[in-house]
Amino acid sequence: MSRLQVSLTADNLVTERDFWNRWFADFLENQAPSSIHLRHGEAVLRLLKAVSISRPNILEVGCANGWLSAALANFGQVTGVDIADAAIAAGQIRYPHINFIAGDFLTVALPLQHFDVVVSVVVISYFADQQLFLDRISSLLKPGGYLILACPHRFIWDRTDFIRRSHGEIPLKWLNMRDLKQLLRDHFSMLHRESIIPAGNRGILRVINSYRLNALIHRVVPEPYVMRLKEKMGLGKTLVVVAQKRR
Repeated sequence: MSRLQVSLTADNLVTERDFWNRWFADFLENQAPSSIHLRHGEAVLRLLKAVSISRPNILEVGCANGWLSAALANFGQVTGVDIADAAIAAGQIRYPHINFIAGDFLTVALPLQHFDVVVSVVVISYFADQQLFLDRISSLLKPGGYLILACPHRFIWDRTDFIRRSHGEIPLKWLNMRDLKQLLRDHFSMLHRESIIPAGNRGILRVINSYRLNALIHRVVPEPYVMRLKEKMGLGKTLVVVAQKRR
């Protein structure tokens, strides 16, 4: 059996689908995207614009209710995939021009070597086999196609007070940039990397992000400049990369 034939068992599929339907429930009913969601979206759209492909076929993996897919549709034709069928149903109503598919990304029917761009925001960390996840993405991209991927930065999250809502229901594997480069090397060449959204309040980050220290710095250097410097230093809690599938 090849790696791409491996998938969730029926029981695990139901568990993950139900978990994500619960996770998205409040967001779908009551909330617009959070400031963090919007910052992730801004980074993706900025990088997609920089790739500069005319009317690309775009796949968003883990699209939830499709709020980012709708923005991606300004660039080209978009397909959105998510395991949360309730989120997909909401997206189909709200954004009828998007092609939404509910199901297990590893096995759901998608055309091979079809997409010019795959977008994945904070999804890879929820896959137990992260190499398998990237193998699947590679199989769906055209040769020379682009992957725009964002994921939680392990160095920062390991130094942040954080309680995860899933309580062990879903695996969570954070990555450092070195880990991400290692995973990508089989199929992709990394073209761009950055970190966004500086955070952290434990260890060395307790000093770097201390309110008193930063208040003093901001008297001399405007806060936006300080934030951008921290991001360039790799101190953002989200890693964002652009990688190109080898021809």
